[in-house]
Amino acid sequence: MVYLREILKNNKEKLFQYKNIELAAYLYIQSCESLTNYIFELSPDEEVALIGYKKEYVDISKVTSIVSKTPIKGISATSNIYKFAGLYLSAKNELITQLKNKFNQSDLKQKYFLTKIEPSLKTQLIKEVTELPNEPLSILIKKVFDIDSVNEIEFNSSLQSVTIGCDIDVQLQILLEDIEIYLLKIKFINKSAEEIVQYVLNNFSNAIQKIIKDRRKDHPEYIIEDEYDVQDILYVILKSIFPNLRDEDPIPKVGAKSTKIDLIIREERILIEVKMIKSKDTNETHFIEELKIDFESYHECQWLNKLYCFVYDPYKKTRDISNFKDLNGERIKGEHRYNVEVIIAN
Repeated sequence: MVYLREILKNNKEKLFQYKNIELAAYLYIQSCESLTNYIFELSPDEEVALIGYKKEYVDISKVTSIVSKTPIKGISATSNIYKFAGLYLSAKNELITQLKNKFNQSDLKQKYFLTKIEPSLKTQLIKEVTELPNEPLSILIKKVFDIDSVNEIEFNSSLQSVTIGCDIDVQLQILLEDIEIYLLKIKFINKSAEEIVQYVLNNFSNAIQKIIKDRRKDHPEYIIEDEYDVQDILYVILKSIFPNLRDEDPIPKVGAKSTKIDLIIREERILIEVKMIKSKDTNETHFIEELKIDFESYHECQWLNKLYCFVYDPYKKTRDISNFKDLNGERIKGEHRYNVEVIIAN
């Protein structure tokens, strides 16, 4: 799963280097609303196709005239699937026959792409892959559509065969991103609340890239200045999974110190303490001491089973990660015991 995410991330960066019709097709399928944020370098015919991807009005006669042009050296308007798909979106009734013909002549990868353009083709594709012998692409498509039983060995082997040392074009990128979504969906089935929280915390740095550096045009980037900003982001993410999540709950004083719990999922007996090592901090030392003191306060929460200490260290000030990891383990005071897990994110 980790290696797939890295492959898709790196390949996506390559796709975005060229503002061509392939990128327009990719954005239409994966992030249609962002199409208007890009200036593309296209031919006149591709400019018309782009209008289709943007779901804007275009004179249908202009579309049909492009498609009806006499092929030059065997190359027609349907030869470039990305251009043709955009043209089809502007004149579906007029081009449905050509689209179906193109679908019938395509390989599995292109057929999958065309189902994203015309969803009614999905039924035919499902029928085809069901009847096909198992080979890498058919296995991956079966997995996405959740048809037939594909064992893990076959699936992993198929995934490796199409990602390791292979050229990943837009069509394969789209299929593999759907595979990733499927795997994430399966990942949360029969998972405990602790495992889900752990997964969210471990993926925090990756998830926030969209708001701290990849915002849409004319939208300011989200600046994370302190632990309250981190806490707010985590609150939004976790609240969508755990509706009963609460934040900033006070707990009884221990000595002269009063502590507030950053995030609490009481029904699951989980607490989340959030720290951020800022640019002015020199290292992790005082954070370690703060956490040790806080641990005593958390014994007042007699229902607590699991404490996650989430440390966001964007400036990489931590000298030795083992200083945090040494805090992991069981904490016991009298009759009460709970488990601590520290997760550090850059």
